[in-house]
Amino acid sequence: MKTQNTSQKVTKTELMHLLGVSYPTALKEYQTILDSLELKRNYLMISDLIAYKILT
Repeated sequence: MKTQNTSQKVTKTELMHLLGVSYPTALKEYQTILDSLELKRNYLMISDLIAYKILT
């Protein structure tokens, strides 16, 4: 995945493929990342995955 546009939204399906896990697991991880980063919005962006050390 290109990380040039760090404000691009990340879907749950994309997270599933990035992590190499099943969709139900990706849903849980998606919410875990949102909670741990204490985000007020209900979606992840590439910059969030960089902050969470999933992407560099």
